[in-house]
Amino acid sequence: MTDDSVPAPSGPRYIADEIILYGIDLNDANGVAHLDVGLAGKAELQVKLHSGVGITGSTVLAYGYAFEGHCYRLDSNRIFVVSGPPAEPAVGCGFDKALGYKMWRITAATKILEISTGFGEARTLILDAQLPGKRSPSSYAITLRMAHRNGRLSND
Repeated sequence: MTDDSVPAPSGPRYIADEIILYGIDLNDANGVAHLDVGLAGKAELQVKLHSGVGITGSTVLAYGYAFEGHCYRLDSNRIFVVSGPPAEPAVGCGFDKALGYKMWRITAATKILEISTGFGEARTLILDAQLPGKRSPSSYAITLRMAHRNGRLSND
């Protein structure tokens, strides 16, 4: 029986900012990930990393990660394109390699691409998402005006 709170041990050497990403590899034998776009099997999005210099990668459906000896579950499944070292059979955090889970050892500075998925009507995905209170806080214009009076913030 495995403990869901114990991550995989460090690799052959310790890396201080290592993140172990747990999930499944969506790539087929040709390195192509097939994502259903919700049109009853009539269309799909295919993702393939192409490199002229031999960089390889995986399209990962991620469920959780481990960092600094602790396991974490993602709030929802997320899709990442991870380049670099190949996947290893999953060990730790309750992910059983017998069920097909894999793990990727990356560092905090590793560049990855997140593919954000959402399926619905244009009204919901575009118009309703832009209503006040539903937008990302970074999209609001925030203006601060401060009067400068010889370095003082007040008239006193």
